[in-house]
Amino acid sequence: MTAVGVVVNDQKPEAHIVARRMAVWLAERGIGMGIPLTKVTELVHSPSEELQRRLGKLDWVVVLGGDGTLLNTARLVAPFAIPVLGVNLGRLGFLTEIEVSDLFLTLDRIIAGDYQIDERMMLEARLIQSSGTDLPFYALNDVVVTKGAYSRMIWLEAAVGDEVVATYTADGLIVASPTGSTAYSLSAGGPIIAPELQALLLTPVCPHVLDARPLVVSGEQRITLTVRSPHVNGIVTVDGQPGLPLKYGDSVVVKKAPVVCRLIKLANRSFFRILREKMQQGR
Repeated sequence: MTAVGVVVNDQKPEAHIVARRMAVWLAERGIGMGIPLTKVTELVHSPSEELQRRLGKLDWVVVLGGDGTLLNTARLVAPFAIPVLGVNLGRLGFLTEIEVSDLFLTLDRIIAGDYQIDERMMLEARLIQSSGTDLPFYALNDVVVTKGAYSRMIWLEAAVGDEVVATYTADGLIVASPTGSTAYSLSAGGPIIAPELQALLLTPVCPHVLDARPLVVSGEQRITLTVRSPHVNGIVTVDGQPGLPLKYGDSVVVKKAPVVCRLIKLANRSFFRILREKMQQGR
């Protein structure tokens, strides 16, 4: 084993304490720990050659934070196929695998090879404007187009492949992965999709029509969202991060990404067990 990476949520003081304890624990076992990464959102948007070199040396990464920190880490390390262990220092922790109290017992299990890799489908989003097409963004949960600062609803045309499904008058539209089906889409009334499925989920947010319902399509399809309201601008967000502005005629194309998120999982916790536990916590 070369080294274990650590991502620390700067807003949680406990994360820094745990990272220091991890460094000592790993050193006692002859395992190196990479320099803890912070401000991971910024690293996703502007990865340096030095960062890429450091990531390339890691065997796996431990995330000390919550679901938001794990989402950003997934976007950062997915191109390197690095497995990720999520340690919950947040409130609900739907994606994180363990609580901090179980960390060192879990590390022993991982070192012994007693774990599984759960590969989760990710999304690729490209912004198409009159100036051209942006570089792709990756998302583990969802890509969301919503109205801007105005309180008026936005008109959004949704197409699957080359076929227009509908033009929605709504607060926004969510394109979610199966993993993201338990996030924002669930709050907007979307279904829960088992994470092993390869599918895209389209969920309207507060639509102003009674027949607008969530739609599940094959993961081999692409979904295009286009702003059709001439006087209401939009915003596109990726996994809940600060958004980019959209204006009339701009589109966002979402499809299955060429990379996956590799989550470290313990054999005794199924998706449905986690679902049952977390839903009860969220009441």
